[in-house]
Amino acid sequence: MSNTAVLKATIMSSLDVLPPTSLETLAEFTSFLRAKSRKQDRPRVVKLRGLWSQTPPITAEDIAEARRELWGSFGDREIG
Repeated sequence: MSNTAVLKATIMSSLDVLPPTSLETLAEFTSFLRAKSRKQDRPRVVKLRGLWSQTPPITAEDIAEARRELWGSFGDREIG
């Protein structure tokens, strides 16, 4: 018998002697453990809702101006 099978059998036999309040606590804890194991299986999702809420709207002209500033005189002179 594997260690897991022995552990499961031990847990199952202990359920018969637990009072009802402890069974309720155990049920809550097993739900927590299931949820925790599901979270570990999935990649963590970071929600960025509201991150840009205080940022003023960005227009196409704002983007064009930023590009002009960034690239300004790029390519105007020869390297040599």
